[in-house]
Amino acid sequence: MIGRVERAMTRPVDASGPFVCTWSAVGGCVVVKVAGTVDESTAVAFADELRRVITTKASTVVVDVRRVRELDPAGVDVLVAAEALASEHDGWLRVAGGQPWLHELLEPHQLRLYPELVQALPSYRPAP
Repeated sequence: MIGRVERAMTRPVDASGPFVCTWSAVGGCVVVKVAGTVDESTAVAFADELRRVITTKASTVVVDVRRVRELDPAGVDVLVAAEALASEHDGWLRVAGGQPWLHELLEPHQLRLYPELVQALPSYRPAP
């Protein structure tokens, strides 16, 4: 199994497998949750889902990578392309919740990285 994409309008579906991608609307954006391995074999499905979300749902997207075990250059390319597409649609793409190794991998690509999912949401306000 290469992977699968699950869609949910409310709480994302908890699915297991080598690659899972779900999305849900949260406030003024869409949260795309990714789990498993994002590599050459799953990058096309990941790119297709991000493209569909950005062009048909919302161009303001937070990609939750807390459950990503592996991200190879094909996965990084998907995120970079999705951020460019979101910008073309007057939106943005933020990456949230990754482990330190993932932040080190993505930082050179100037993606907006947030340590926690809640911090990446547009409604986030730090406590006084």
